[in-house]
Formats: sequence, structure tokens, C-alpha cells
Amino acid sequence: MEATEQVKFNRDDFIASDWRQVVSAETIHGYASISQAFGRSSNLYMEDGESSKGYMMKLLSKACSMMFEVKSINEPFKPIFQDFQEGTRSAIPEDLTVDELCFFEGILSEVDDIWLKARIADLLWLCRKPKLPDHARIAINAYRSHAINAKTWKQDVGNCWERACRLCLQIKDFATLELIEKELYSAFLINYADSPFMVLWLAQMLDNLGLAKDKHAEIAQRLFIIAQKMHESNEFDNARFYLELAVKKYQQDKDEQGWLDSLIMIAKSHELEADQRSAESMMIANGCYEKAIQGYRRIPVKNRIAYDVDNRVQSLRDKLSKSGEESLSEMKLVQSPGIDISEMVEVSQTHVSGKQTLEEALLFFIGLYDGPNYEDLKQSAKESIEQHPLSSMFGSRHMSSDGRTVAKTPAMSFSNEGEQENQSVLARQIQQQFNIEMDITCKGNILPALRQILMEHRVTRDFLEGLCYYSPFVSINREKLVAAALWCGFEYDFANSVHLLCPQFEHMVREQLKEAGIITSNVDQGGIENENGLSTLIGVSEANDIFGVDLTFEIKAIFTDPIGPNLRNEVAHGLLNDNSASNISSVYAWWMIMRLIIRSIEGQGVSSSDSREC
Repeated sequence: MEATEQVKFNRDDFIASDWRQVVSAETIHGYASISQAFGRSSNLYMEDGESSKGYMMKLLSKACSMMFEVKSINEPFKPIFQDFQEGTRSAIPEDLTVDELCFFEGILSEVDDIWLKARIADLLWLCRKPKLPDHARIAINAYRSHAINAKTWKQDVGNCWERACRLCLQIKDFATLELIEKELYSAFLINYADSPFMVLWLAQMLDNLGLAKDKHAEIAQRLFIIAQKMHESNEFDNARFYLELAVKKYQQDKDEQGWLDSLIMIAKSHELEADQRSAESMMIANGCYEKAIQGYRRIPVKNRIAYDVDNRVQSLRDKLSKSGEESLSEMKLVQSPGIDISEMVEVSQTHVSGKQTLEEALLFFIGLYDGPNYEDLKQSAKESIEQHPLSSMFGSRHMSSDGRTVAKTPAMSFSNEGEQENQSVLARQIQQQFNIEMDITCKGNILPALRQILMEHRVTRDFLEGLCYYSPFVSINREKLVAAALWCGFEYDFANSVHLLCPQFEHMVREQLKEAGIITSNVDQGGIENENGLSTLIGVSEANDIFGVDLTFEIKAIFTDPIGPNLRNEVAHGLLNDNSASNISSVYAWWMIMRLIIRSIEGQGVSSSDSREC
């Protein structure tokens, strides 16, 4: 904001300027377009030699450039641009000088445009010392003057209404807050033919702000009815967005029947969508069947008989197995031509390039590699042993990076009694085959594709939190932790990512087992109950039924096998150092967990702008 201090301007300059024409033509597009319009006006004034008005317009442009961060009390505005490497950013409220705040206070009464009036009054409320509640009230009234309609709601109008609510809470203006609550609820009851999501957006705002607490039942019922109509019209994605919020509202209303009906419809919608999409792609159908199973697992055990859940899950597992087998050819999108991976790199980058949205790019990203096929690895390992028997005739010792012996593999036995030893040799060879496959996949597929995605898209924590919020694989109240871990990967900080992901992934596995009725803890001799670690959890006999043979092997190979990366124990015991924490296995673990999270989301797609809303 240094440039605005070089030339003085005052209220009369503002009145004499063309600010009304500038702002009136751009309000429909929100604050970003208003800022751009003031920027263009500033340039025109500068070219005409009217530097005072030029700098004034530049100040207004900077004030309007700030983006809403409506959930924050202390920092409700953030810069629209920030370069962490260069240490530069666009304007934030703290950049405003005393003179500039005095200028804003002097022109506030002259401003009759609700966009500009709200922004100036809000900045004065934030930055002026001492604070004047009247500034907050002016901002509130201007914010709530915006018409509620689907056309402009996502162009900052929704943020304006939410900011008004939070300002009311901050200055304890509960009378105005009650009026806003009535206006929002009345708008929620309207049918919006031009938008399938406007009712959902309004319901989400009421829920986020804790408003309309006496209307939980009515809100839940309306959401359910809309979802039901969408479900009947095969709009499964849209229906599930409504149903997820209906689940929450029914819980708040302590309506168990409505809650169960919503959960059942969510699971059914996944299965119906999978049946329909199987003709288009078995890979997509397979993911939908998996989510249907996870949807039914949300039903409490006591209610499963009434809804025939166990039989439905068994039927879905059969469909899952069949679709999985048939989708293998679809998922093998990239193949390595021997040890030269240059072509593999190029194909991987092309595979994720040119996608219109981030979510589409990520769907292609996780489809680069379909994970290990245990039976193929096993067959390959057997052939390797047969072709090169010498390497298996001697026992081996496996050492960690700090010199500890972490595992021993016996030599192959040629007697009829050596089955156990031979299985250990085979397991070692399978792990080695997978390690090679993992290395090639990361270097030839994952890392090149990641670079390409980051060249074309911006990945935010909010987007990743949205993924985690809607993923049934991520437990409630863990969205931010898991999203932070995923975000580290997009920052190439795989060391921090793996340290966050390992314990959270162990919790994900534990919850899946608990949902299946598996006991995940043990009681010691003193009567103390302890949770089992990941090695024990994934080693239960039911693991293959719950996760599938391939995924069970993949989890063991990455996280718990002593002759593999063994990330769970390496992280838990603080054995990773600055170098080893960022190795290929950490990259693969990050990608693998993101793959599981994305595939657990209905329809394999979420909105990049606001994942919780549409």
C-alpha cells in the first residue's frame, strides 16, 4: 500500500470521481471484479495525469481485492495472491495506514453502493482503534441488503450474509441476528428452479452458524424429500449431498428413523449408480460398489437385521469382486517399457494434463496405477525363484538403515517338511517384486503426474478438507488432520506427510474393522484394555474379506512388513531421519491413502470451489 501514501486525496476527490459507474457495472460478479474495475479506473486516471484520483482508485481496488475468510473472527479477509517463495502478497487489512482509514471514515456516509459500503465499514471495524460498533452495524446492514438468489449466491453474496451473521455474534446484536435467521430460513423454504443446490447451500449456512435450531426436523425433512426426488431421477451425486446433511440434521433432532432412512438411501444410491455405470466402466462401478458397502457399514449393528444389511453387503461383495476383475484392463493405463521410463513419464503427464477441474485431474491421477495385484506378484516371484534358484538357497538377514536386524528369511527347503520356510522365501521375493514396482510407479507415474497437476491447478487445504469430509474412510473430526497430511504431499513435504498419515491411516483401518464387528483391542493381565497396532489389525483373518486380498497385501507391504518400508513402525518409533522420511515409500504411501480417500467418495468427484456444497 506504499503507493497510496505518495499522493494525498480526500472526500471531495472521491465525490468528484466516477466511482459509482465503476462499481455499479461489476457488482454482479462480486468483489474480485469490483477490484479489477477500480484498477482499470486507476490506470485511466494516471494516464490522464490525475494522479490523486488514480491513487485513490488504486486504494479502493486493493480494499476490494481481499478475499473472504468468513469463518475467521480475527482474520476475515485474506490476500487474493501470495507468493511464499518471493515473500510477496496482495493487500490485507493490516496494510491500511491511519490516513487511509481516516479517508475511508470520511467517505463512508457518501457511499450508497452496498458492496463498497460493506467493505469499507468492515475494514474500519477491523482496523480502527478504538473500535466503533457502529461500523460493524453499517457493514451488517449493507451485507444483508443483498438479494438472496441462486445466480449471485456463489459470487460473494453468500459470504456477505455469513459475514453479517458473524459480525452480529461478535457485537452481540442478537436482535438483528434473529432477523437474518428468519430471512435465511424463509429463503430455504423457496424452490429454486435455476439451481439444484441453492436449498442445500442455505441449509449448510444455517447449520454452520448454528441458526434455526428449533427447525432441525423441518430442515431434515425438506432435505430428504429433495434428495428422494433426485434419487428417483437417477441424480445420485446430487441426492447424496442433500442426504449427508439430512443425516446430520436428523441426528441433531434425535430422529433415529429419519437418520437410518437417509443412510440406507445413501448406500442404495451407490449400488444403483454402480449398476448403471457398469456398462460404461467397470472401474467406476467397482468404486461405487465399494462405497455402497461402506455406506451399509454405517448402519448400527442393532439395526442391520431390519434392513437386511448383511445380505446386501454380501451381494455387494460379489459385485465388487466381479467388477474388480473386469476393471483391471481399464485401470492399466500406463505401462513401463523396461528400465527406460522416459516414455512412462511422458504418458503419465499427458494422462493428467488438460483437465478442466482439479477433481477431474485427481481422478486421472489415482488411476495411473491400480495398485499391486497379489496373484500376479506371486506368480512372478515363483518364476523368478525357478529361474534363479541360487539366490533362494541361502538364508538372508534384513537390516534397517541404522544397522538393526529387523527380519530373517530362511533358505529354501527341498524337503517335504519345509513348506513354512519356502513360504517365507516366496514372501520375501513377492515383497522385492513389489518394491521394484513401487519404485517404477513413483518415478514414472506419480511424481511426473504430480508435477503436471501442480503446473495446471492450485490445490488448497479447503479442497482437501472437502475430500476428507465426504470420504467415509475418514472419521469425523479427523478431516483437518488428514487433509493437512495430504496437503503436505502437494507441497512435496513427504516427510511431514508420512508422519501425519501413518497414525491416521491406522485409525482408518481400525474403524473399518470395528464396523465389521472385529475386536481391535486386547486386555492385559491387569485388566487394562489396549488398542492393537496396525500390524495386528491388518493381520486378522477377516482382513482379506474386508479390504480384499490386493489392498490387504498393499497395506502390509508398505506399512507393516519388516522387509518392506515398514512405515508404521518406522514412524511410531522415530526411526526415520531427514533423508529416509522423504523416500519413495513415503511418496507411495501418500498417493495410496489419497487414492483410497478419493475412491471412497460418491461418484468419484467433488467441487473444487467448495467441496461441502456441490
